[in-house]
Parts: sequence; structure tokens; C-alpha cells
Amino acid sequence: MAKDTEQLNLQDLRRRLAEARGPRYWRSLEEIASTEEFRSFVEDEFPNRTPDWNDPASRRRFLTVMGASLALAGASACTVQPKEVIVPYVRQPEEFIPGKPLFYATAMSVGGIATGVLAESHLGRPTKIEGNPQHPASLGATDAAMQASVLTLYDPDRSQVVTRNGNISSWGNFITALTAARDVAGLKKGEGFRILTGTVTSPTLAAQIQDFLTAFPSA
Repeated sequence: MAKDTEQLNLQDLRRRLAEARGPRYWRSLEEIASTEEFRSFVEDEFPNRTPDWNDPASRRRFLTVMGASLALAGASACTVQPKEVIVPYVRQPEEFIPGKPLFYATAMSVGGIATGVLAESHLGRPTKIEGNPQHPASLGATDAAMQASVLTLYDPDRSQVVTRNGNISSWGNFITALTAARDVAGLKKGEGFRILTGTVTSPTLAAQIQDFLTAFPSA
């Protein structure tokens, strides 16, 4: 019995020496829950992030910030919008029914490959791109680029008019200038005339370009 007591005392002494030499680790959840650090963490789950609602200064500062935010939000609503004139149709197109969209079959070229899509339009304004179920390249599906392509139509940086050398022009002037350049190049069988384009996979456009190069072989 005395030997057992001596052995227990020796083990207790070794345990105390080990605790004194190295860091102390928690041996149970109850032991960590009884520490002062854990109790402080439970009482303030988000330290230094939430205002002290019992502190009058904190409440006053919070109301000041919120009041300034609301004032700025209200000021933005007072911006004077440009005047717009709404004029009804003199002769409304038969296919235009308010609230009922129209779908137009078209194609989008991505990397030189055309994919058939359906463009949803409300009163002449494209609003959505859907896949064309009858087109073998899409089978009714679309990707992110096709869905986002509608936003480019309403991009404020998109040119609203035809420009030439930084000045506003018109399509009529563009056709006139293009025809004059073509006639001048035609005197030299197209020498000096170039067509800048991306990858072309459209048989119709490719045939038109080929017809042009046949008529102007030096282009």
C-alpha cells in the first residue's frame, strides 16, 4: 500500500514538472469553457465591431452617420432629369402590342463562328437574348457572353451617331464618301483599297467580299 502511494506521488510530481516546463493544454471542453478568456469571448462574440448601445456617445455617433447617409441618398433623388417627350404612334404597327414581346431570329458571331439566337424585343427595344431551339449550334441554349450582349446596346459610351474625324456625320455622307473612294480605287483596279474585318464564316458575306475582289483584283 505504501509502495502504491509512493508511485502515485511520483507520477503526480512528474505531471507537475511537465506542466511547469511546457505549455498547458486543455483536456476537456468543460475546462476551456471555465477560462476567463472564453467567457469574455462568449459575452462579446464580435469584439470591437458592434457599438455599445448603452453608451450615449455611441448612439449619438451612430445616428449621426445614419442621418448623413439618408441625407445623401435623398439628395441624389433631387437630380434634375432631362426632359423627354413621349409621342404616341401616328400609325401604330400591327405587331406592336404593349406588354407582348416579339422574337426575332438572328445570329451572334463569337470567335468568327455564328450561333443562332432569338432576340426578345418590347416595342422595338431588345431586352433579352434566348437560344434558338432550331439552330444546331445552340439548340436553345445561350452562354454568359450572349446574355450580357444586350447591355452593350444601352452602354452610355456607345456611339449614338456616325462620326468622321471626330465630327458628327450621317449615314448618307458615309455612303457618299465610300462610293467616292471606291470609284477612285477603281481607276487602279482597286489598288490602295482595303477591307478591314474580323474572321468571316458567313457564306453570304464571304461571297460579297469575293465579288468585290473579282471586280477590283488589286484591292
